[in-house]
Amino acid sequence: MINRICVVFSTFFGVGYVPGAPGTAGTLGAVGVVYLLSLAGGAVFYSAFTLGLILVSFIAAGRCVRILEREDPPEVVIDEVCGFLVCMLFITPNPLNLAIGFFLFRFFDIAKPFPIRKAESLPGGYGIVMDDVLAGVYANLCLQVLVRLY
Repeated sequence: MINRICVVFSTFFGVGYVPGAPGTAGTLGAVGVVYLLSLAGGAVFYSAFTLGLILVSFIAAGRCVRILEREDPPEVVIDEVCGFLVCMLFITPNPLNLAIGFFLFRFFDIAKPFPIRKAESLPGGYGIVMDDVLAGVYANLCLQVLVRLY
């Protein structure tokens, strides 16, 4: 039962099974999470939720590696959700910011500039999740600058 829960959670309730671009689909699903979190509370709630999700994702993604018997399975997209939540941390989630954040996050997640690629080598769920969290940090820094300029 716990294995099934880990797979459902790690695939973001099946979103990770979208053919062709599961990471992009996971990030699109995260847009909805950001919006719902913005309705639920302020920055403290959003930050605490994001941190909690990252910690649980380390465990669940690591377990999924063992269940699916593959390193960094593409259907595991909870890391994209975590990364996009980091990307939107302290950013007003209006449609323009969400769209820019989406593209910035996907860019950094795919390009993996230093030290993002290095984070992938961390063991188990840590490597799966941390590269996306770092991509979210890079995207957030860029988005913070853009929001302040415009």
